[in-house]
Amino acid sequence: MGRFGMGAVALSGVLASVGVANTSAGAATPPAPVTTHSTVAYDCRTTVQQGFHPVVYSRDFDVTAPASVAAGAEFDVTLDPTPITAYAEYNQTVTDVQVAYAIPRDAKVKSYSLVGGSGLGAAFTWVEERDGALVVRSSGPFTGGVEFDLPSLAVHLKAGKKAGAVVFAPGGRSYVEPGFGWFRYQPILNEWGPFQCFPDPALPPVELARVTVTK
Repeated sequence: MGRFGMGAVALSGVLASVGVANTSAGAATPPAPVTTHSTVAYDCRTTVQQGFHPVVYSRDFDVTAPASVAAGAEFDVTLDPTPITAYAEYNQTVTDVQVAYAIPRDAKVKSYSLVGGSGLGAAFTWVEERDGALVVRSSGPFTGGVEFDLPSLAVHLKAGKKAGAVVFAPGGRSYVEPGFGWFRYQPILNEWGPFQCFPDPALPPVELARVTVTK
């Protein structure tokens, strides 16, 4: 965990499914959803006196998805980041918080929405598609040392026609296409600067969830 941002308190319990389409009479009963807990290690940087400083940081996620679906079936996935408490000594005020999820291959995103969240105050929170990812953004401001919880991202998808797997992974490709980050006021140095993170390329890729597609 880096000095410039403290991650996550693990959530307990299993999230309910967002809802399953195609439940008309005669339709097959969809498989029960499974929740997977994952930790993503990020390669991060922040500014210190106008120069960049590396930061070691990780975030936890709980993702609820069916273990398997039939080819061509519609299904739901919920991606839930664990709460955030920014280290107040280096993050007195935090704005523009972002967390990105890679858009999976072998499935079509039909719709998405935000569910839940807490401690957001008057922040405006939304989803945008960017760089092959769905990015949850929240304007803030958030106060360092005070926990807040970004909403879960609920995604409704349609599986492809072939057997295989739909893999859900953290988004982000570089510091300028971040998978996680924010903008913060650093009170010791009296300066604003970015906190920019993407999944550490030196480590094996993390799968947040895997849905097997069967014929």
